[in-house]
Amino acid sequence: MSNDKKIAEVMQAYVDAVSGDDVEAVLALFTQDAVVEDPIGSGENVGHDELRKFYQIAVDSVEKMVLEGNPRIREQWGACAMLAYPKGMDLKFVIETLDVMEFNDAGEITHMTAYWGDSNMRQLQVV
Repeated sequence: MSNDKKIAEVMQAYVDAVSGDDVEAVLALFTQDAVVEDPIGSGENVGHDELRKFYQIAVDSVEKMVLEGNPRIREQWGACAMLAYPKGMDLKFVIETLDVMEFNDAGEITHMTAYWGDSNMRQLQVV
């Protein structure tokens, strides 16, 4: 399997695990000492203990998460826009993110930074 294909599969597995409320499946994608900063500037969560707390809040808050287009992959890095739909909003509100991940040779995430802010939270128009 090509490195590009493996990274794309891990990025899809990430949104699937968040959407599926499966914190342990999310953690399985990361190295034990992985670093997550989501959103950038909010401080780093380091290691599985901190990531477990962070992702428990995430899965409790997110109804559905999807990749917005194909991941962009170069060597050990992958980036992809993602859409996160908060729980309790009937998919009428979305948070647009850009997640950049670094991977080790085994295809595990070693570092993830999410880029989003207030301007990326919007109500969807209902037709």
